[in-house]
Amino acid sequence: METSLIDFEEQARHLDKPVSFLVVDDEKRARESLIGLLQRSWTDITEAEDGDQAIGLIQKRQFNLIILDLNMPRKSGDQVLSFIRDQRLTTPVIVISGEASLNKVTEAMRLGAYDIFKKPYNFDELEHAIRNALDRSRIEEEKSQIQSRLKHSEQLHRYMVDNSPDLIYILDLTGKFTFVNDSVTRLLGYDKTDLIGKHYSEFVIEEDHLKAEYVFNERRRESRSNRNIELRLKCNPLDPERPFEVTTCPIELNSMGIYSVDSKEKKVVGSYQGTYGVARDISSRKEAEKLITYQAYHDLLTKLPNRAMLYDRLDLAIKQAKRTSEALIVMFIDLDRFKLINDSFGHVVGDQLLIEVAERLKTEIRTGDTLARLGGDEFMLLLPQPTSRAQAERVAQKLITSMQQPFFLKNKEVYVNVSIGISVYPDDSSDINTLVKNADMAMYEVKSSGKNGFIFYNDKLEHAAAEKISIESGLRNAIKNDELEMFYQPQIDMQTEQIVGVEALLRWNHPKLGLRSPNYFIAHAEESSIIDQLTEWVLNRVAVDLFSDKTFLESEIKVSVNLSATDIRQKEFPENLVAYIEDLHIKPNRLEIEITENMFMSDIQSCIYKLQVLSNKGISIAIDDFGTGYSSLNYLRELPVHTVKIDYSFVSEIEHSKKGAALVAAIVGMAQGLGINVIAEGVESTAQSEYLDSLGCHIMQGFLFGRPVAVNDFLGAVNKQQAISSSLSKG
Repeated sequence: METSLIDFEEQARHLDKPVSFLVVDDEKRARESLIGLLQRSWTDITEAEDGDQAIGLIQKRQFNLIILDLNMPRKSGDQVLSFIRDQRLTTPVIVISGEASLNKVTEAMRLGAYDIFKKPYNFDELEHAIRNALDRSRIEEEKSQIQSRLKHSEQLHRYMVDNSPDLIYILDLTGKFTFVNDSVTRLLGYDKTDLIGKHYSEFVIEEDHLKAEYVFNERRRESRSNRNIELRLKCNPLDPERPFEVTTCPIELNSMGIYSVDSKEKKVVGSYQGTYGVARDISSRKEAEKLITYQAYHDLLTKLPNRAMLYDRLDLAIKQAKRTSEALIVMFIDLDRFKLINDSFGHVVGDQLLIEVAERLKTEIRTGDTLARLGGDEFMLLLPQPTSRAQAERVAQKLITSMQQPFFLKNKEVYVNVSIGISVYPDDSSDINTLVKNADMAMYEVKSSGKNGFIFYNDKLEHAAAEKISIESGLRNAIKNDELEMFYQPQIDMQTEQIVGVEALLRWNHPKLGLRSPNYFIAHAEESSIIDQLTEWVLNRVAVDLFSDKTFLESEIKVSVNLSATDIRQKEFPENLVAYIEDLHIKPNRLEIEITENMFMSDIQSCIYKLQVLSNKGISIAIDDFGTGYSSLNYLRELPVHTVKIDYSFVSEIEHSKKGAALVAAIVGMAQGLGINVIAEGVESTAQSEYLDSLGCHIMQGFLFGRPVAVNDFLGAVNKQQAISSSLSKG
């Protein structure tokens, strides 16, 4: 016995040779990072940057373990796995990939991957798998050597078999166990003696009996025998170390027939003696597959179904509704002001809010309904048949009401509203994607009309969306095709009857609709980020039209240019504007930018800073349409405002309403008290101009003095005015 143990120790030392690795990944940084971690424990590490290079290295030398990425150029990880399988190489392969779809995982496992990790991975877990794989590979090598020297090293063979992580067994001709290694205790909780003499079927769950009969009675040998057949074995219900709920163990079984062999001729000479099999515990792999499947169909943050599962259920629901001629409802749910909460409290708190919102929404729906998270702060609710519009209204109102109670984030009360768009099958569509799109479109209509509500999809929304797309597309072409035009409307000082200012007005000469004012397209330009191009185009045209004209430069006329809220919200807006007008040779003291009151509502401090930068450079600031937005004396006091423009809606009331006239008088008095210039817009009658002039509002703009005109007409008026002034000065 001692001699056998010494032989075993010698054999073990022989097998304990340096371990060689091959790391295959097309991402250099990921490859070098992994190699650095591996070099803490191992030194013989070779790297390959694609599948072609990996196959070339495998053909040249043998590796103990391969760590392989799936998605690579030239040859993919799947092709490398196929090559290893086709060459019948036993080198274990651990897959590390950013691809985690169920099909990819299943295919990799089918091709022989030992284990799969999704990027980013936990290296401790990976190292544990590597050591397990190396242990398994080493044990397989040892078993192979033991089998080749079976008659001379039976003690070593017994030792290796009994300490194998796999369950190894032998069945007789009747299917009863004649040998079982010690792993049966770890895998199933039985003692070896519990199985000896018992039929294999006693330990296979009933559902797998037919499959077990096929594999346990295997008579074929070597490559023709059964490989990697999955079965479930019964665990010992009396095992005190096994959790109560663990009643079965999934295994992967390889079996082959046993025949008498002529030791000299090394060939089968006798009859069938029984079956030899190796059962590997695949519990961990099954759990990993289960987790990957769960991740493929669930949102990991809220644990709700994700888009994939929602679409599967919606497909089934539509088929059922079609058979029963009933309706079903799709609701697109979006949180209002979620970005503000995320920016204020951080993404960790934002994620917690999403979890709590999901839990609250779930309490308001039926068991058969499907609430899914599509991503971000977007959710979708499927109400399968039988259902109705009235029921959908009740559910939508319940969801809105459920959000009325505050959420507590960092010990602060936070209120979140929801906007809900609803589409109905089959009224709105019988196509999944169209139903979802229509609900999404309806939700955005709620957003644009005040939020915190719900509406059903209708054809008008489709037309509005189509018109929006048409305008956005047309605007882009308008810039390319030179369809934009500038018009100029003079501002007159009633005391001198001179042009003292001019407003630059953008028009779109639409190829089908003719001239269109900014009211038709500015909102769409802001949403689609075309506004930046429009602002640049306007400033360029003003520079060419006016500031390249010698007579205009000699005058003191200021040019007013309208800017949008999108322009001002840009982080480096004032610095960029100053630099841009310098490049265009526009004098800052001759430029006045017009903004509306609601532009500075969202961030007054930032707006004050940006406008002050412009003011310090000599650019004047005017508030356009004053009195129609969020008028506030406090804003006028804090903002560096030089001019307020009284909106034409107030001017038009001067002759018809005492209240209107009084309001105009109040605006003029307020501006004068603050030392701010006043310009009246939309002046169309002599009575209006005389009243405004009597109040001290001397600068006016409107059809009474001139309509917006092309640049040549405006410059003609400037030349005439300059000529008269020059003549008077000489006289």
